[in-house]
Amino acid sequence: MTLDENKMEVLAQHHMLRALLVNVGDLARQVAEGDGAHAELLRDGARQLVRGLLSHMADEERLLEEMHREGQAPDAEHLAAFQHNHVHQRELIVSINARLESIHATKRLGELVEALTHAVTLDMEHEEESLFGTPPQPLAPAEVTPMVAARA
Repeated sequence: MTLDENKMEVLAQHHMLRALLVNVGDLARQVAEGDGAHAELLRDGARQLVRGLLSHMADEERLLEEMHREGQAPDAEHLAAFQHNHVHQRELIVSINARLESIHATKRLGELVEALTHAVTLDMEHEEESLFGTPPQPLAPAEVTPMVAARA
């Protein structure tokens, strides 16, 4: 794949993840504000988000390794920072995923997942800017159609 094709693949995945982040984040805010009726839907959405994020990180690392082999990757300093960020992100995701099942207070569940969606959004924006010089592309909830939106 060319550099542009790899870039477009990563950005397309980010676009889909942003859609999920918007939906799950909105649901998390509702639950954090006391709408406990959506707690299980939030857990399902958070699980879907965790799976999507872990899969995306593996794809992204594969694409960057391919770019590096072909001499198209960012410099070693950027790659090292990228890999460091992924280690941090995985630790955060694994920690939150482990807590999803054990949190019984719905307000706390909403707060935790809302914090996750905010942190991941900021990390993606930083990653896009540092790797590609691309400004973030925010989404409105109306633009999303992942499973969480369809079940709400």
